[in-house]
Amino acid sequence: MDLSFNAANARYAFGKFDRVTIDGMPFRLHMDMEQGALFTREDGTGVAQQFSHQELSLLGQQGRIFVERDYFNPEAARRRLMRSHVSASALTGRPLRRFTKKDAYCEAAKELHSEKLMSFTDTSIKANMQLLMGRVMHLAAERLPEGELKVLKSENLGIPPSPRTLRRWLAEYDDLGLIGHLDAMGSRGNRGHRHSPEVVALMMKEVHGYMSKDKPTMKMIHENVQRAILIRNEERAEEGKWPLPMPSRETVRRAIRSLDPYRVELARNGEAAARKKFRPVSNGITVTRPLERVEIDEWTVNVSTLLESHGFYEQLTDDEKRSLGLYIKDDEKNPEYKAKVKAKDRWTLTAAICCATRCIVGLVLSRNANSEAAVQLLEMITTNKGAWSDAVGALTPWDMHGTPELLVFDGGSAFKSMRFRMAAEDLGVMWEMAMNGVPENRGTIERAFGTMATDFAPRLSGHTYSSIMEKGDADPEKRAALTLEDFTFGLLRWVVDIYHNTPHAGLRGETPVHAWRRLSELYGVTPPPSSEMMRVCFGHQRKYRLDKTGIHILGVKYQSEILQKFLCRKDCKTVEVRWHPKDIGGISVKLGEHWVNVPARDASLKGVAAQTWLTAVRHVKAGNPKANRLDNRAVREAIKAIEGRNEAAMAKAKLNMEDWSEERFVRAENKLFSGIEFYDRKEPTKAKDELGREIPSEEELTGVPTQSETCKASHETKKSGVTFEGE
Repeated sequence: MDLSFNAANARYAFGKFDRVTIDGMPFRLHMDMEQGALFTREDGTGVAQQFSHQELSLLGQQGRIFVERDYFNPEAARRRLMRSHVSASALTGRPLRRFTKKDAYCEAAKELHSEKLMSFTDTSIKANMQLLMGRVMHLAAERLPEGELKVLKSENLGIPPSPRTLRRWLAEYDDLGLIGHLDAMGSRGNRGHRHSPEVVALMMKEVHGYMSKDKPTMKMIHENVQRAILIRNEERAEEGKWPLPMPSRETVRRAIRSLDPYRVELARNGEAAARKKFRPVSNGITVTRPLERVEIDEWTVNVSTLLESHGFYEQLTDDEKRSLGLYIKDDEKNPEYKAKVKAKDRWTLTAAICCATRCIVGLVLSRNANSEAAVQLLEMITTNKGAWSDAVGALTPWDMHGTPELLVFDGGSAFKSMRFRMAAEDLGVMWEMAMNGVPENRGTIERAFGTMATDFAPRLSGHTYSSIMEKGDADPEKRAALTLEDFTFGLLRWVVDIYHNTPHAGLRGETPVHAWRRLSELYGVTPPPSSEMMRVCFGHQRKYRLDKTGIHILGVKYQSEILQKFLCRKDCKTVEVRWHPKDIGGISVKLGEHWVNVPARDASLKGVAAQTWLTAVRHVKAGNPKANRLDNRAVREAIKAIEGRNEAAMAKAKLNMEDWSEERFVRAENKLFSGIEFYDRKEPTKAKDELGREIPSEEELTGVPTQSETCKASHETKKSGVTFEGE
């Protein structure tokens, strides 16, 4: 036996006077045919539409057909006019009690009449009233609605109707059926104000004052109403008129309650509070794949920290610390100002979160919200963040990375910047700018910030508070004992080990790290961009002079065969160059319409950050301030020493936004590398079959030519017949 539903075997029948509504469009049957039914629209346009029996069966199975029997029948139309608009099945409370009483007495009277125990005359009804009430109690025992309402006379089954009323109930039942028991008793009474229009006008004028930012109480509004009535009564007394009655406090309260709740909330508490209170709750955004939707936003970190840190930051110059916001000016008008540490302050955290897994995939700390922080955040999303988690000794990998599909952000200036949007466009990432002032459109990242404020920040010394009431007598600035490095350490450990391993309600109790593992195995993620694309999307672009020695950037020489061939064919003095501050081992040079990769002549610089290179050069130069030549080997050894000593500190410092503005770049090249030449030290040679090695000269060790070497060079020059000016 086949018990499954088959739409081909089902057939619906419609009456001539039925109104058939299909998908919200009302129709009237025009013709019923063997193949289906032909309907005409009820709007009077005469437009016809046909449906096969199979289509109608499928629509009926899906609940998309609503039939109103005899809707166009004149007798049915008359009944609709006489009946209430409330369906009998939807009755509750007092209307249901009255309906039950009427129906019980009508049913009992019909039963007694059918048993020839009672007729419908006044004498018979009165004589059999006790019998009628007993039959009513038997019929209505299971039909009485429950509730604590006080039973009125019209609802009390123990109070029988008069014979005339009973006959009227029976007539209405015979004429209209059960709907004849419906009444409009609930609409009785005076629904208008009992006070005069003048009193109502004065009262409502003061009542509208309830919608104010000052948030007056109902008691204050009632006092204002009384004051307004008293002033008006004094005027009426002078006019020889009767005084106006004083509205009671309950009357004023009901008038206030009659105001539009949304307008009241909007006026008293603001747009955000009104939207939060009345905004309908929906199912939210549906995402299934990792990085399918990534929300980014900025949050002022409410933790006061000591900005003078140790380790990596001790190696920064004053200019670099000032660019990071670690210093302020004593007197901006005095060019010889002395910088001092701004001891305690708060930072801006720009973060990104994957909506499908709730994993935080990017964090950047900056002094203020800016476009460079937003671009570095986008780069961090595409980067494996294992170095960060290893630097703080995290127990959970932070390997969530890839190219996102959609970025969602607000209309902040950092995200609206051309640099950020162009980087997203080059990566092939779609972006969506949500409405400002509506955080619900970015609910996932907003909720993550809320969790940071309530779970992470209170764990730290120097925690600030969201309001004066919450703060009390506490002074966060006096309690600020964290260095910036300490704060970064705590933030990374909290994100990687606590937040990612805590069951999330939005994931139905699953942890973010487990959700990432499960969904990435099921769907995968788009790979990150190549190193060349990273340089194009996230690097910095400047014009540099091209000559036979190649291109020099921050003292690093870049040279390639393609570059020299281009120089031979084109009379080109300057070229466009893009370089990445996290890897100075190569650059991208625009030759004509194409970008080509040019490596550094020193292959050991591959993967070395620009900041590490500058610090190493500064250390080597500090060892011999008067030297105008720096040994590349010494710089490389300094790089190894810096990376070995401060590897963890530098990895954590990568959370902080790097400032590579044009001003800082020019300052570094002009001050640090002015008059400096790099050379490779020659390896000491050993004579064949002899002991010992050649001792390097003083010039090779220090970079400064000795007096004997200078004299020797002068003698060789004269000997060759070449004479320099001044000799």
